[in-house]
Amino acid sequence: MESKEAVLSALKEGKKLTSNVTGLQYTLIGGQLHARNSEKTDWHESELSFDNPPSWLNLRD
Repeated sequence: MESKEAVLSALKEGKKLTSNVTGLQYTLIGGQLHARNSEKTDWHESELSFDNPPSWLNLRD
């Protein structure tokens, strides 16, 4: 995505975003960022930081 704000907006809208690099999916659950492997159904709290541009530049919806 083009900016940190675009990523946060998409997550707040309930979208699930996928990393082009790792294949992990990200979503907000209870206001906390969660991730899962696309092959699994369970979500785990993520420690992904949006302070580094590559962390959001590689996400797509």
